[in-house]
Amino acid sequence: MKTKVHQFDVVLAGGGPAGIAAALSAARAGARVALIEATGAFGGMSTTGLVPAFCPYTNDRKLVIRGIGLEVLEKLIRRGGGFMKKTRPGDITRYDWVRINAENLKRLFDEMLLESGAALRLFTQVTEPVVKRGRITALRTWSKSGQEEWRAPVFVDATGDADVAARAGAPFAKSARMQPSTVCFTIAGLDGKAADRVFDYHAPQGRLFGKIVREASLAGRLSGKFDHHHCANKVVADYTAVGFNYKHQEGTDGTDAASLTRAILEGRRQAEELRDFLARRVKGCRGGFLASTAELVGVRETRRIVGDYVMDAEHFWKRTKSVDDIASYCYYIDIHDTPKGTKAVAAYRHAHATNVLPPGEHYGIPYRALIPRKLENLLVAGRSISCDRAMQGSVRVMPAAFATGEAAGLAAAMAARKKSGVREVDVRRLQDRLVRQGAFIDLAGKG
Repeated sequence: MKTKVHQFDVVLAGGGPAGIAAALSAARAGARVALIEATGAFGGMSTTGLVPAFCPYTNDRKLVIRGIGLEVLEKLIRRGGGFMKKTRPGDITRYDWVRINAENLKRLFDEMLLESGAALRLFTQVTEPVVKRGRITALRTWSKSGQEEWRAPVFVDATGDADVAARAGAPFAKSARMQPSTVCFTIAGLDGKAADRVFDYHAPQGRLFGKIVREASLAGRLSGKFDHHHCANKVVADYTAVGFNYKHQEGTDGTDAASLTRAILEGRRQAEELRDFLARRVKGCRGGFLASTAELVGVRETRRIVGDYVMDAEHFWKRTKSVDDIASYCYYIDIHDTPKGTKAVAAYRHAHATNVLPPGEHYGIPYRALIPRKLENLLVAGRSISCDRAMQGSVRVMPAAFATGEAAGLAAAMAARKKSGVREVDVRRLQDRLVRQGAFIDLAGKG
């Protein structure tokens, strides 16, 4: 069977928040763009993964995630698919932990991507890059259409696991013990008023769900260890349907298909177990049914590229800003279920006694952290950018993925237009264009 060949200016692997932002940014800059996604929907963990809320967009004082990420959030809210917490007028933190209706968000992503003119391909798995003398010349894929080749002068790896970079020979790091995974799910058919009192994470009584799960786990009525990260958020306006980011699957390796299989089977079992428990023991949940479980395992940690700059825990604590920053962020170092003795965690806890930046503070994300060593025409966006394990605990979440994706897409379009490598991109011009299209970059270091 003959391999079909496609030619574009920029080819992107991975259609989660990072890949979507990269595709939109590159297409809006005039590049001919192809976005390749292995599943049947764009959005990654925000849609197919059923993560029930976006992590913070603010540093408690101002929006630090703007540009395409903020555009998505505001459009989702306007169309009734995003639910903001109740705050006083003018409270900027209403942009933090916005709850997601995944089906609504899927359609929003479809519409935005179609409007951009990018070529879209779902149900297509990237199998390997073709590399010649440090340059990727094509990505090979497999689908119902058979083997295909997607050629371009510049590529973006937004797979989350640095699949393209690793297979192309770029160096990467990967911890022996990675964070556990979570399979998110939705329970519907609840009594809205009663469920509101149990599951509203932001209400005065909002930790009630966590208390219920803790007591049941310790008593052996729910399997698995209790973890304080368990949360539940409404996915429709009246709390008759609630999304759950609940429990862990230990030992998951997101780069291994057998491990992912074990994780999703265990996650579905945990979802059913919780539904049965809530129906028996929690007021307002008697009529609840398991409406959906995620088709993607919520993987928090796998490969991290070794780039031209490696962000580390000190980068976080010193709120480092660099001359080549392309984004700013501030989420805390969020490492699930890691023993206190783990070196990375022990080091920052010993030095700082907390894993949270002060209100109003943020760090910069340098362009160099998106460039994998040993490759000339690949940029990486999302949680696998160049950082150590502690720093990944902050940059791994979806708002940061939007920001790094937007920068990677625009930089890729600029490199393709000039027929240059990604290191030859005029970073000052890249920053200027990002700011003009709405991104926040704190180049002065003054916040």
